[in-house]
Amino acid sequence: MANPSLETFLQQVKADPALLKQMQDCANLDAIAALGAERGFAFTGVDLVRHQAEATLRLSEPELQAAAAGVSLAGHLWLMQIVWPG
Repeated sequence: MANPSLETFLQQVKADPALLKQMQDCANLDAIAALGAERGFAFTGVDLVRHQAEATLRLSEPELQAAAAGVSLAGHLWLMQIVWPG
């Protein structure tokens, strides 16, 4: 289920290059949630994980293939990074 506060924050990020840069500089999803909280938005890092998962499930097969190949998809604000334990 979508978090309206998160959705509004993400729309602002898409419209504001300076805010997008700040979000991209965040170390993790909890830091993005803190950035949102500084601006009066209420969501958590877990909400961001859910948002990403739900958005991924809506992608078409060609879009999934492009994402797997490392192509940025229009309208998506995150990058996926695989971190191997070790």
